This record gives sequence, structure tokens and C-alpha cells, in this order.
Amino acid sequence: MKQKRRRRSPDEARAELLAAATRLIVERGPDSVTLRQIAEAAGVAHGLVTHYFGTYTALVHEVLAAENDRMERRVRERIAEEEGVPTAAGIMDVLFDTLADRRYLRLFAWAEMHGDYRGEVRPKLRDLIDSIEAGIREALEGRRGPDRARVEAVALIGTAAAYGFALGGRAWLAELGHDPDDPAHEARFRAQLSKMLGDHMMEESGLTPE
Repeated sequence: MKQKRRRRSPDEARAELLAAATRLIVERGPDSVTLRQIAEAAGVAHGLVTHYFGTYTALVHEVLAAENDRMERRVRERIAEEEGVPTAAGIMDVLFDTLADRRYLRLFAWAEMHGDYRGEVRPKLRDLIDSIEAGIREALEGRRGPDRARVEAVALIGTAAAYGFALGGRAWLAELGHDPDDPAHEARFRAQLSKMLGDHMMEESGLTPE
């Protein structure tokens, strides 16, 4: 919808353009949005879009970077909310709940299929693992816990499974004759995956997996 133009500061105009671009790109896909449509949605002159962002490619990079920052904050906040040691089950909850965000998932899938944007939207895995490790160290207070390799394995396998299920889970469940709208199927998948990863992460650590 075209908005009525009004006076605003440069910072306000730039922020509103970025918000409008994010909304349209998520709704329609990056290949189906123009700079003129973004300007109209934000209620600014077309020339302001190129003034602030240069090209459409640069604007899409900005949208992806902003979404990556938003999702990384969300993952960190969820990890921080975990009480005690961030277990495999807790990590799975964070990953699945984060990736359930459909607007993020759509951008992720598009970015990973375009070489110019690949890797620009998703929480950085190293930062995620650093957050998990820090939480484990703090909770154990010097006691032995899983080593870095095991935490990395849990995060890597869990992330791959979470992305895969978020992208294809509904279709796969339907093909297996299950109701994809029944949350029990996802719950069982999470529980089984969490047990497998929990057994691996806690092995030889002296801790009992949940």
C-alpha cells in the first residue's frame, strides 16, 4: 500500500525504508520486489532509496544483515533463558522455535540458493556454540563437561535437522500419511533427536543427559 509522504529525519527515512523493504521482500520474495515499490510502501521519493542504499543488491544485503542480527539476538536470549546446563533438549527447543519464524525461513531458503547472498542470513554457528559453551561452564562451576567437539557436533547436527524439518517437515509428514498440522509429530521428532544428541554430548562428561 502506498503511504502518504511526510517529513522525517534521514535516520527515520532510512529505517522506514529498511522496514518496508524487509516486509515486501518477506511477503513476495527478493526476486519480486523493485526499488520503486519499496519507496511507495515507505512513502518516500524513489530517489531516496538509491540515495541511502545505492543498488537493489545492496539493499537486499542490508535486509539480510538486519534479519541475521535479529535472529542471532533471539538465539542468544533463548540460550540465556535456559536454567542450568544448556542440554541437547534445550538447544533443540531454541533451534526449532527460532526457525519456526516463517519470514526468517523464507529469506534463509532464498539466500542459500543465491551465491551472492549465501550465508548472510542465519545466526552465526560459532557464536551460537560460544554461547552454549559459556552457559555450560557457568552452570558446572568448574566440573567437567562436554568438550568443544561434542558441543559443535550437537549444534551442527541439530541446526541441520532443524533447518531441514522447518523447510520440508510438513511435506514429509503428509507423504508418510500423517497430519502435518498435528504438533505431536514435531514433538516426537524433537524428543528423539534431542535424546540422540544428548547421549552424544554428555558421553564421558560425567553428566546425565535429560
